[in-house]
Amino acid sequence: MLRTLTLRDFVIVSALEVDLSDGLTVLTGETGAGKSILLDALGLLLGDRADPAQIRPGASRADLTAEFIPPARLQDVIAQWLNEAGLDHADEALMLRRTLEAAGRSRAWINGQPVTLTQLRELGEMLVDIHGQHAHQALQRPAAQRALFDRHAGLSDQVVSLAEAYSQWQAKLAQRNEALEKASVIAERAEQLRWKVETLRALALGPDDWAALSEEQKRLSHGAELIQAGESALQVIEEADEESLVARTARLVDRFRSLSAKDSRLGDIAELLTSAQISLEEAASALGRYLAKADLDPARLQEVEARVSQIFETARRLRARPEDLVALQAESELALAEAEESLDLGALEAQVQKAEAQYLEKAKALSKARAQAVPAFASQVSHWLKELAMGGMQFRVQLEPRDTGASHGLEDLVFALQHQAQGPTFPLAKVASGGELSRVSLAIAAVAAQATDTPTLIFDEVDVGIGGNTGHVVGRLLRELGSARQVLAVTHLPQVAARGHHHLQVSKSINAQGQIESQLRALTGDSRTDEIARMLGDEGLKTESQALARELLSL
Repeated sequence: MLRTLTLRDFVIVSALEVDLSDGLTVLTGETGAGKSILLDALGLLLGDRADPAQIRPGASRADLTAEFIPPARLQDVIAQWLNEAGLDHADEALMLRRTLEAAGRSRAWINGQPVTLTQLRELGEMLVDIHGQHAHQALQRPAAQRALFDRHAGLSDQVVSLAEAYSQWQAKLAQRNEALEKASVIAERAEQLRWKVETLRALALGPDDWAALSEEQKRLSHGAELIQAGESALQVIEEADEESLVARTARLVDRFRSLSAKDSRLGDIAELLTSAQISLEEAASALGRYLAKADLDPARLQEVEARVSQIFETARRLRARPEDLVALQAESELALAEAEESLDLGALEAQVQKAEAQYLEKAKALSKARAQAVPAFASQVSHWLKELAMGGMQFRVQLEPRDTGASHGLEDLVFALQHQAQGPTFPLAKVASGGELSRVSLAIAAVAAQATDTPTLIFDEVDVGIGGNTGHVVGRLLRELGSARQVLAVTHLPQVAARGHHHLQVSKSINAQGQIESQLRALTGDSRTDEIARMLGDEGLKTESQALARELLSL
């Protein structure tokens, strides 16, 4: 159950804490006093979208908190959900918190831990079921009727699974149809890719081949020049007898070593010359090795140049750079495989048939489950219609087969009314007046509420358009629901208000700063009698209204 609701700087509420109990709690007050503000705040705590305009004028942010005590039957389910969401649950209480900031930012917590709005919404759906004041208007939309019925019948998971199967089927169908429409274009592209791949495979170019060939061609084409330069350098460095650089450097080393005995400062120069002599000897040795392996191989040069020319010619035909040919081959092979797969219409058709079969299997199972749930649902709603002074009407749920499957199944679902047991049946949206729609909506809400495990039910002016003795039935219905769970009902009907186990009055006033303030107080005894009398319209008839109010409360 919802134990406490705390609001700060929300709409026209500066600070408010509401303690709630089991049973039916009615909320009453003048129009505009702020009754629905409490439900709007609770909606935000359950994951509704926020609007900065909901922050009280002059405040920087609104802060909302709700404390729930789940019933024993839900504690294990909620504990498992918290574990899967990675959230702590030290005790049985659940603390939900939401803040709205003027800049538009919104934050949410469960038991003090940050969560997403999706998580807040998932948990909220286990705790609270809200029946809004405009639910009767939604009943005119087939999609809303279908969603309400499926939810009541416990088919929501099947509906989601079916929608996913339908989406996959349609995706495969679109892929196949696109392949059929573009088969000639894809075939032409596949042929071009096939030629490109065959050309590149015939070239047999490895990842490092182009760099190696370029280097070898450069070396071979300048072979004579390289050998001549190497031999000349070796002659100067080592082979010119007494005039070689090595010999002349050796003489300088000897000279400066002897001079360093006369001036030690020349020792460093002698060492530098020694290093130069060693470097010259190493250079001569390296040149010797290079020249020993160097040769002029015209045949190899011709072979390399032919290979380079082949690569250049292929690159020109494919409008690519030689160094990009290997990557181009890999890309072309992948594109060719995809094109050939798209041209395999047999495989695509098989995928379509498989996806369609999976959809039909789930759709038929959902159709069967809907058909099984229809009689009990229709009977229960008809029972409450009789209680709500619509005894001449029978509620029907029509499952109308579709020519083609849809994301919601193989049939359309229509709520209908039958004026007489054997009379014609007409869609609800066409035959029901506003007041009748309100009563049908309330009857459906009552049936749906009895079928759910949700511990807290909220009815926001669902008695709109209802009056007279029917109001007594609505009050009795809500009190009956409140005997098994927590029910909060915003109402303008004294017949309903008098049936509450608890009564809260919402009012508004002007504070010292000239701002509108909304307040809430629990009514008992005479104060409750006065409020019921006000709802009856006690102006000029206060005594009579209070007497009638006491009679209503005695019920």
